[in-house]
Amino acid sequence: MIRNILAAAVIGAAAMGAQASTNLVLNGSFDGSTGNYVYNAPPASVTQFYGSVPTQAGTVADWTGSFVSITAHSGPWGNPSGLAGFNAATQGGYVAGVQADGTLSQALTLAEGEYSLSWTTANRSGASQNYSVFFNGVELDQVTTIAGAGWTTETVSFTTLTGGTGLSFVGGTNYQHTDATSFIDNVSVSVVPEPTALLMMAFGTLGLLAWRRRASV
Repeated sequence: MIRNILAAAVIGAAAMGAQASTNLVLNGSFDGSTGNYVYNAPPASVTQFYGSVPTQAGTVADWTGSFVSITAHSGPWGNPSGLAGFNAATQGGYVAGVQADGTLSQALTLAEGEYSLSWTTANRSGASQNYSVFFNGVELDQVTTIAGAGWTTETVSFTTLTGGTGLSFVGGTNYQHTDATSFIDNVSVSVVPEPTALLMMAFGTLGLLAWRRRASV
């Protein structure tokens, strides 16, 4: 009987741990772009040309808004994978860019609870850029990336009392320089376990250790 209780506790703890670590964001690495250098509905303030060559129009799976998607080794965009702190193993072959007053959004729906949002960010060599992060219309954070700055990880915790929908990165409208671009990659949202869940996880682990010790005697 005791063994069954301990086993159930361990299984429950493992399940809660898996839920807490699961990324709820779809395609947080922006893979599967339709081109090497594409705009998804460019904002009106952005010129759709690189020199005399028109930029490509395209889409990125699971994301909407007015943003740019480029390969991580793109020369015209300052070679994002060459900036300090880029991890090819986790950041993949593409990054997104919030340029000028552009937007980057996903219809992420979350239930009531506490969550942790993290992402990596950097800047091209053109100009500094700021952007805000929103969920369900509520501003969670403001970030400024300095021109040429390497990759850093941003993390913010937030609580939804009634749940909500909509994760967005919104460029600062006070920047009119079209080369003001913040790179964004590795977007992740995960559940923050409640204290009672953490206690259950600890109980399950201790129970497993006790069971193994008795089994080895």
